[in-house]
Amino acid sequence: MIGLDTSFLIDLYWQDSPRNKNARDLFSRIVKDDSVELAIFFNCFNEFLHVITDSKRFENAFSIAEAIDVIDFWCDLDRVKVLYPSDTSFKRTLVWMNMYKLGPNRINDTQMASCYLSNNITSIITANPKDFEIFQSFELMDYRKKK
Repeated sequence: MIGLDTSFLIDLYWQDSPRNKNARDLFSRIVKDDSVELAIFFNCFNEFLHVITDSKRFENAFSIAEAIDVIDFWCDLDRVKVLYPSDTSFKRTLVWMNMYKLGPNRINDTQMASCYLSNNITSIITANPKDFEIFQSFELMDYRKKK
């Protein structure tokens, strides 16, 4: 199972993103492989909704209804599992925040990583591998550059 970072969802849907084509190409490859299952940390959807509807960031920002339609689409896919924090993953998040001396801007990625690790996910698709390297627990699938 492969975990998704919010950056991937945004790049997949924001057509003006310089990473859109690479995100779409990677998604096409994943869809063709029936053995691949995906996991999405629930808060990725909150971040996606917040970012993709921001008209200050995007000339053609999504409406709330459009963003929710995208989220519903992902939640209904058979090969996608939405993950939520457990007591264990939450406690690990706090330990990691202290251990690595991470600031408040790192809480979401740290909680996502902890939840993914608790669910035996060892790969994350991201455009921000530095956000996850510190945890030394994941294969980071960086789609920014064409392979």
